[in-house]
Amino acid sequence: MAGKWVAKDLTTDQKPDNEGERQRIEAAGGRIEPFYENGEPVGPARIWIQEQNIPGLAMSRSFGDLVAASVG
Repeated sequence: MAGKWVAKDLTTDQKPDNEGERQRIEAAGGRIEPFYENGEPVGPARIWIQEQNIPGLAMSRSFGDLVAASVG
């Protein structure tokens, strides 16, 4: 049986640093960068409002988050 099964992704994670998601978010007025602590990047890319350090989400889509919805 070895070699007969192949795993296939059925979905794509919607992460801020995926090129399509990045373009969509930036077109909606958001910015994408990691959280910085003491001048050093910490963790994954996050979505931020252009002039503010909110919401800081590490995912690019969510339901019911009005702040995140304002930037895509």
